[in-house]
Amino acid sequence: MGFLEYFLEMIPKKIVIVDDDEALAALLKKVLEDEGFRAAICKDTDEGYKTIVESQPVLIIIDVRMPTVGGLELTRMIRKNPITKNIPIIMLTVESVETCKVAGFENGADDYVLKPFSNREFVARVRSLLRRVRRRRVVKKLEHDGLVMLLDSKTVSLNKKQFYLRPKEFDLLYALMSRPNEVLNKKFILENIFDYDTATSTRTINTHIKSLRFTLGPWAKHIVTVFGIGFKFVP
Repeated sequence: MGFLEYFLEMIPKKIVIVDDDEALAALLKKVLEDEGFRAAICKDTDEGYKTIVESQPVLIIIDVRMPTVGGLELTRMIRKNPITKNIPIIMLTVESVETCKVAGFENGADDYVLKPFSNREFVARVRSLLRRVRRRRVVKKLEHDGLVMLLDSKTVSLNKKQFYLRPKEFDLLYALMSRPNEVLNKKFILENIFDYDTATSTRTINTHIKSLRFTLGPWAKHIVTVFGIGFKFVP
C-alpha cells in the first residue's frame, strides 16, 4: 500500500506508547496490533521523545505519570518541536479531576482516557481521533509556484504543462508538499512511503529524490535536503 492510500484511508503504521507500566503497555500494544496497527513501547519520556522524533508516528499515547520529565512535559516538548507538533496525542491517567484533564489539554493533548478502561473503548478513541486528524489533513489539490498536484487523478502539472511521475515519486512529492516546512526523516519515508523496514538502505530515497528533482527542474529548489535527517518542502 502506497503513502496516499495509507494517508487517505488512515490505516496507521506506527503508534508510540510511552508508559512505564509494563503490563499495561504490553496489553495496549497487543490490542493495537490485533486491530492492524503497529505499536512501539517506550518506558520513559527520554526514550519516548527520541523515538517519536525519529519515527514520526501517526499517534502517541502518553501516561501522565512518567519518568523522567513526566507526561505533561513530554507533551509540551512534542508540541514545541516543528517535526512532531502536529502528531495527535492521547493521554492516560488515573486522575478523574477536571484540573488534571484541563492541564493535559492545555499542554497539547487531543484526547484523555481515564484508567481503567475497556479495550473496546480504547480502540474506539484511537480510531475516532485518527478520523478527526484525517479530515483536517486531507487535501485534494496542492499548488505552489506553478506546480499543481491533483490527488484524485494523481496528475501533476508545472506551469500548465502536465508531466508524469512514477507512483512513489508522486507519493513522496505529495507527502512533502502536504507538510510544508516539516522535515520528513528517512525512517518515516521508508516506513510510510516505501513500506520498507528501517534497516533497508536509504539509497532508494536518495534515488527517488534525485529523479524527482531532475523532473521538476528549477522548481526543485523547494525540496530541501536536511543533512543527516531527511527532506522538507519549503514554500
